Amino acid sequence: MSVGDHDDIRVLLDDWAQALRDKNADAIISCHSATVRTFSLAPPLEAIGNDRAGLQAWLDTWEGGLEYDIRNTDLRVGGDIAWCSALAWLAGRKIGKEKSGFWFRLTVTFAREDGRWKIAHTHESVPFAMDGQPLALFDLKP
Repeated sequence: MSVGDHDDIRVLLDDWAQALRDKNADAIISCHSATVRTFSLAPPLEAIGNDRAGLQAWLDTWEGGLEYDIRNTDLRVGGDIAWCSALAWLAGRKIGKEKSGFWFRLTVTFAREDGRWKIAHTHESVPFAMDGQPLALFDLKP
């Protein structure tokens, strides 16, 4: 791993987070590989590629900007592949609703494509109560 790779990936991750805060679908997609595989909190179970219309439709369900913060990152780079595990904070006001926010787990995989780092995969998850009721736990904090 070169220090430059680590720095380049960190800039990409920061740019991606800022694009989410700004609700800028084009800027979000510019951080992605054309074949990005996404396991998001919302359905479907998986998505492959960039669905600009679907992404914009989701962004448009929020009033104003979003709060999006990535913390506790563990970035590892090896050759043309890298990955980062982290905790992420998402908050905002859905149209017609009160402001809300929650922490979730985030894993991002990066691939060097044509000499530039791109996000090749994202995986978001929240823990579930394991006491017989399959309920997502949105009130946990780091």
